[in-house]
Amino acid sequence: MLGRSTSSLCPLALALGVALGLSSPGPAFSQAIDSTLWVANGQVNAVVRVGGTIYIGGQFTQVGPATGAGVPLDASTGLPEALPKIVGMVLAVAPDGSGGWYVAGSFTYVGGLPRTNLAHILSDHTVSSWAPAGDMGDHVYALAVSGGTVYVGGDFTTVGGQTRNGIAALDAVTGLATAWDPN
Repeated sequence: MLGRSTSSLCPLALALGVALGLSSPGPAFSQAIDSTLWVANGQVNAVVRVGGTIYIGGQFTQVGPATGAGVPLDASTGLPEALPKIVGMVLAVAPDGSGGWYVAGSFTYVGGLPRTNLAHILSDHTVSSWAPAGDMGDHVYALAVSGGTVYVGGDFTTVGGQTRNGIAALDAVTGLATAWDPN
């Protein structure tokens, strides 16, 4: 290997190491995500851990606690209130009339519970059992609440146990589709 530069050996060694690692018949273990770590408000380009300290560099201006995709602000102080973390995007929010909220978007979990694009967060900031079944598509874009009915609009073909193409009325307690079918 005389005459080769060190820089040309590094990619070769890396490729060989990756190939050997992928061909290993042994078990692979996933990493556990530490939900107490803070997050940056922009791109992180470099991470290094020295002892108990993690240093990051990149294109961001703030670092703070991970809040998830939806955070209500206190109307008088402007400070964020604690809510169950939402994994994904929140695209619509509607009050439930009892101090809680219905949320819609493109997400998979709310407060650690599986919820596909629709969820109900109660006034005590817990996730309710309300979880309309169906093929919720990629996104639920629109949400409105009127009395005991939750109206939703998005990229879905079934919701609340019924075929509904892009728009539906759901029972606010059971999550089942009502008889209203604009199709």
